[in-house]
Amino acid sequence: MLKSGVISIAAFLISLGVYTTWFFNEDLFSKSVMIIAIALPIIGIITALLAKKKSLKIVGLVGNTFVLLWAVVIPFASTLFWNTP
Repeated sequence: MLKSGVISIAAFLISLGVYTTWFFNEDLFSKSVMIIAIALPIIGIITALLAKKKSLKIVGLVGNTFVLLWAVVIPFASTLFWNTP
């Protein structure tokens, strides 16, 4: 069984790769793939909290939080402020 720190970093790298690729070409992935790319950082944050090594925990938490903020929070906040009638 893989350790939780490695799973957290793998989730970070996969979601970062999918989101970065989608950012440059929006028609490349379906919406179901983007839902998975959003769910992976949440899983990564949970597994990072369970990691034993401190370095894997920090990389997993910071990386997955960054992807989650960039992919979910910023677009949601922008729709609240830049909604034109």
